[in-house]
Amino acid sequence: MTKTSLEQRGFIARKNWCVVVLVFLAYPVMAHAGGLGIAAIVGLGGILGFIGWRPPHPRDVPKAIPAAIWAVMALLAWGMVSTLWSPYRSGDVLNNAQKMFFGLPLYLAFAVTLVSQSKFSISHFQHLQHLLIGMTFIWSVVVLMDVLSGYGVTRLIDPLAVGEDMEAKWGDMIQNLGHAVSVLTLLFVPVSVLLWLKGGAGKFAALALFALVLSSAIFADMNSRFIALVVLVPLFGLAIYWPRFAVRGAFFAAAASIFFAPVLGYVASKVTSEWRSQLPFSWEERVENWAYMYDKILQKPWFGHGFDAVRTFTDTHTIRGFEGRALVSLHPHNAGLQIWGELGLVGAVLACLALFFAQKRLTEQGVLAKPQLVALAGLTVSVTVIAGITYGVWQDWWWATVIFSAALISFVRK
Repeated sequence: MTKTSLEQRGFIARKNWCVVVLVFLAYPVMAHAGGLGIAAIVGLGGILGFIGWRPPHPRDVPKAIPAAIWAVMALLAWGMVSTLWSPYRSGDVLNNAQKMFFGLPLYLAFAVTLVSQSKFSISHFQHLQHLLIGMTFIWSVVVLMDVLSGYGVTRLIDPLAVGEDMEAKWGDMIQNLGHAVSVLTLLFVPVSVLLWLKGGAGKFAALALFALVLSSAIFADMNSRFIALVVLVPLFGLAIYWPRFAVRGAFFAAAASIFFAPVLGYVASKVTSEWRSQLPFSWEERVENWAYMYDKILQKPWFGHGFDAVRTFTDTHTIRGFEGRALVSLHPHNAGLQIWGELGLVGAVLACLALFFAQKRLTEQGVLAKPQLVALAGLTVSVTVIAGITYGVWQDWWWATVIFSAALISFVRK
């Protein structure tokens, strides 16, 4: 290798290091503000990652890109096709399906060009590890302080403006902090495994971080995040001894939650009103929501109602004295039901194929080290739980967060 080539390689590595540092510094602010900016910073990182990156030769592209990526892109391409019969119409230049299709490669570019394929020096790599751990700890403390103080941190940084409605402001703060706890729950997985690798004080720090994140989920009444964190404990124990088995099991659970989602809708439709009335309010609404989606899936089971069609489901119901409550508010709070409802069996099969190819590739010998497999299993389960009872499938900030968190698994090594 020539001197010029070495200098160029060194410049690219330093550039990549600087970009990752900026993303690590920015993500807590973006996440605390509702998470919507995460898609922007991860996407921008992906664009900057292309500078100096050497793509594979065109004839090698089919082999260079994993089958899981082809399957995901096929899923999003099918989503764009389904907009032809979707009743939803977006007033934006790009509709949501197009935003997802063109945004995903940028999020993946961040993971590939800036993280997994970057040639960091040992000192730069260690600096990034320490920065990631430090920022996650600091942010987890800030999130917990915000929860315990009744959104005091949020109100301090973003006070009520003149003429602004406090009730609407309160709703935004609850939603934003919910997003923040979700991001923190995912980031906790690779960071905690990295800390555990350090042994001694590192293990104590991992337990302390778990206590901080779990406390935030409990005091903020975030059920999905609490469930995800609780499930992680036995899963980590299993993954330590059988890492590949744990990863395969986690991906199988994710695929099953999508493919068999109509079964969940069917069961929800059979829950009696007496049983539903004994559930917490939010869970009663979820059951009503899922039962309604089951009927919608039966109407168009093969190709679905079209991308973002759930936004046009305007049927309402009365629940516990509240009249005119939407049966589906923007999304059905279940990834599998939304995929089936909008993209039908075709979409469900493509999503499951993507998960199958991903676990097949990632569990091959020599691809990931044991600690990285442990982190991957935990992250997969966390995403499955949260996506299964909380967010809509097509939220770009959520996809960017998942890919960003998965990219951090590259730092889980000594």
